[in-house]
Amino acid sequence: MKLITYLFLLFPVLMFAQNITYSGIVRDKSSGKPIEHVSISVYDSNIATLTNSEGRFRITVPVSAKKINFNHLSFDRLDYVFSNQTENINIYLIDSSFDLEEMIMYNRPIKDIIKEVIDNSKAKFSKDVKLNTYYREMMNVDDKVYSYADGMLNYYFKNKSASEVVVDQSRALVFKDDFKNYEDAPIKFYLLDLQTIITSAFKFDRIWKIVKNKNYDLYITGKKASDGRELKILYFEPSDDNLEDYYKGTMIFDEEKKLVLEINIELSPKHIKNLKEEGRLIYKVHFTDIKFKQIFNDTDNRYFLAYDSRRIRGDVKISNHRFSVGGIHELITVNSTITNERPEPKKVYFEKTLDVLGKNYKNRFWENQNVILLNQKEEEMLRKIND
Repeated sequence: MKLITYLFLLFPVLMFAQNITYSGIVRDKSSGKPIEHVSISVYDSNIATLTNSEGRFRITVPVSAKKINFNHLSFDRLDYVFSNQTENINIYLIDSSFDLEEMIMYNRPIKDIIKEVIDNSKAKFSKDVKLNTYYREMMNVDDKVYSYADGMLNYYFKNKSASEVVVDQSRALVFKDDFKNYEDAPIKFYLLDLQTIITSAFKFDRIWKIVKNKNYDLYITGKKASDGRELKILYFEPSDDNLEDYYKGTMIFDEEKKLVLEINIELSPKHIKNLKEEGRLIYKVHFTDIKFKQIFNDTDNRYFLAYDSRRIRGDVKISNHRFSVGGIHELITVNSTITNERPEPKKVYFEKTLDVLGKNYKNRFWENQNVILLNQKEEEMLRKIND
């Protein structure tokens, strides 16, 4: 009778212990260095996450999950079979910096090739889909946190150019009292609108503006990915005599499927002098660092944005005050579902940022959801705040 009673009491625990959380670090096998932006996905599901700048990750999966995949375009893919023995995983990936082909010569303009890829990527964009995402935004002034917000956001797509956002849970910290001289942290103006992050990504405006610019040098190389795909890499940088433009970077694409897989854009050290000071009402800003990154996923006949980030830093002048301001936003898709479902109108969120919501959570989602982990410096900044 005691055994039956014990099993009866244990049964609810077993019923609700549906998930298990794994964490660890992904490193380069040869150098031991951590690898950032490794995509981690669970087989036979749409659950995914990404490593942070220290290679660290945490992923919560159903107990029924058998294995996960670690994927980075510069490394061999690796499948990890779950073990009941450990929940801490150390992963080592083999660098697949296989010899890049020589520069590929085409019998037509590179611009035309990239236009085909972009047009097809736009057409392939999955519309009848709900994306469960984790989003975060942080701003700092002179290396002190001005505001921090993160949350679990659901995106429902009405069409290619419009989506509805529902904030499931979120938290926000704003410290305006500590920065009275800095107005409303003007760098915030340059952060993307969370309402349009995903639909804007599929317009590919930024990369297309660069590609069609005659003052940019473009060339393409190729390599074979670890899964056998033939990938092409577009390199772009302003020509030496270009006195106006300042971005350089790469676009990785699948030439056979004609799909964009990854875009990286940053300031070119050789051309940063072309970046002029911008005036905005009562202040002026001169950017010293700008980075954009987007990763796209093509899985199970679905093509969607897997990751988006923008990092900016600039020197700001307001009256007699001068200070350095930085901002970051990141969004990662942690799950995707094919559906025609529409959210309840009263739940749709219309603000551009999360910081206006304050504390808006029922549980500590940043501890039990598949979020991008903070790096050590970010954790220390927030810890000082909480203390």
